[in-house]
Amino acid sequence: MVYNCVCAGCNNSSKTGHRVHAFLKDKATLRQWLQFVRVRRADFSIPSVTKNSKVCSAHFTEEDYDQGDVRMVSLGLKSLAQLIPNAVPSVHTHLSACPALRPRGTKISAASRKRELAMS
Repeated sequence: MVYNCVCAGCNNSSKTGHRVHAFLKDKATLRQWLQFVRVRRADFSIPSVTKNSKVCSAHFTEEDYDQGDVRMVSLGLKSLAQLIPNAVPSVHTHLSACPALRPRGTKISAASRKRELAMS
């Protein structure tokens, strides 16, 4: 089965060779993961999280992985490094491809929109 990253603007998946991570069951960590996703996807909430909801490895730093596993992977002794317990995604990728969300009903002038697009 192919798992896609739930982060807005991210097209990474298990099919593209990215490691994908399931949301943790620990409530405090789950809330932190939700906060991270909601920065660019305001509609994402606890009911949105299913067993198929994943965040790809592009949103984690190297320090989020077990360093022993990282060394073993680099030596070819292990195929994948595991996230450390309670690791939280912190790297927002594809920000220019995904403009910041505005509250519904907020109007923007054509000139402002052109400037915003030019800055992307």
